[in-house]
Amino acid sequence: MANAIVKSTTNTKPAPLKAVEGRHIPKGLAEIKALMGSERHTPEYVYTKVLSENERTIVCFAAGLKRHDLEKGFANFSADTRLKIHKAILQLQELVKAFSDANAMAPAKFLQNAPREHTNTDYSHLTVQSH
Repeated sequence: MANAIVKSTTNTKPAPLKAVEGRHIPKGLAEIKALMGSERHTPEYVYTKVLSENERTIVCFAAGLKRHDLEKGFANFSADTRLKIHKAILQLQELVKAFSDANAMAPAKFLQNAPREHTNTDYSHLTVQSH
């Protein structure tokens, strides 16, 4: 019986591989490729439409830009400035990764072992005095 199975598999042709034989792109991949070319997948769109003003300030500061650069639109940045922004984003990503890898991102960990601030507990100025 084992010989019968071997004979039947040696006589049959393997199933054709459509992905290999043709250039047909499945609908799902075509849609993904179309999205990749979308305006939403550009640094200008993210910088202008996605980032908050505070986030843009952080990126510009990390890139070494000046305050007046914050008022410019991304479209007005030179190629050199755009590369500075790119480098700053990568550096910020590495900072987050360093803290995350060390499992040190919890706010409580930032407060741990912080020097205690002197707190004024004298509330005498709030007491009512009679004349």
